[in-house]
Amino acid sequence: MLSFNQIVETIDRLEEANILLAALEFRIFTHLGKERLSPRTVARRAGTHEEGTDLLLHALAAMGALKKRGDRFENTAETYRHFCATSPDYKKGTVRLRRENRDEWSSLIQIIRSGRDLDSFAGGDDPEFRRLFTYAMHERSLRFSGPVADCVAAKPVGRLLDLGGGPGSYTAAILKKDRKATATIFDRPAAIESARKILSPLSQFSRIRFRKGDIFDLDESEAYDTVLFSNILHIYNPKENRQLLRKIWRALAKGGRLVLVDLFLKGNRTEPYDAALFSLTMLLFTRTGKTYTFSETEKLLKAAGYGRLIRRAIGKGSS
Repeated sequence: MLSFNQIVETIDRLEEANILLAALEFRIFTHLGKERLSPRTVARRAGTHEEGTDLLLHALAAMGALKKRGDRFENTAETYRHFCATSPDYKKGTVRLRRENRDEWSSLIQIIRSGRDLDSFAGGDDPEFRRLFTYAMHERSLRFSGPVADCVAAKPVGRLLDLGGGPGSYTAAILKKDRKATATIFDRPAAIESARKILSPLSQFSRIRFRKGDIFDLDESEAYDTVLFSNILHIYNPKENRQLLRKIWRALAKGGRLVLVDLFLKGNRTEPYDAALFSLTMLLFTRTGKTYTFSETEKLLKAAGYGRLIRRAIGKGSS
């Protein structure tokens, strides 16, 4: 149970979040690079006011996001590695998505009061946002790609379909484990373009086909041995998911299997913590999505014709 002080402290973390978002907005970590700079120099590079920049740098140092030596500031190893644009490990998708989404949570109160603004989703997919989102998902998927591949490749994969596969990070890891497997990644055009760029340096690339389109237009005649349905369930409502799961069932070869990776809730809908909060993220960012319980998901699968169901935990944040 949260105490009064814990509730207030949690609300006050908005201050820390906004300080970090300001640092990303003004590319503070990139301007510092591997140098040790004064607030005046950082302000000049960032095109910001010196007073505010000075206070921002000191706040970042207090939080442990920068180091201060004398009157100059420098990146930590972590901030340089992940948040400096000249680093080979720069998480550009994560950085830009956080910047893009920084104002979205301010609409939560209005959405809870009045419901989702479905008009805000009109106009189709934004290719630039889709590319940004795909890179961010690749960076996130790196934490789970090993466990997912271990689970999927524990038996022969055969012909794999990664439906709504985004960057194809899981596909690449699976094909690295199973050297006889081949794969098709099916997603929107902007996501497929990004996936090609991400995966092209890999030896597995020659065993991957890329198909552009709407996942609701899945060709059911392909007869795949394995279908990966990763982090898609939470985007749609039960009716839409039943439609997709039935299409997948018809696209499977005899004896084929569906591997469904997502955040799942327990029956009380309050655990695990990250899954409970993620439902509100889906309220903000999707037309109909939410986080599903295991029981709800199993009912959807059985209604779509699936037989034996097996649960596997692959780490915090996914299963």
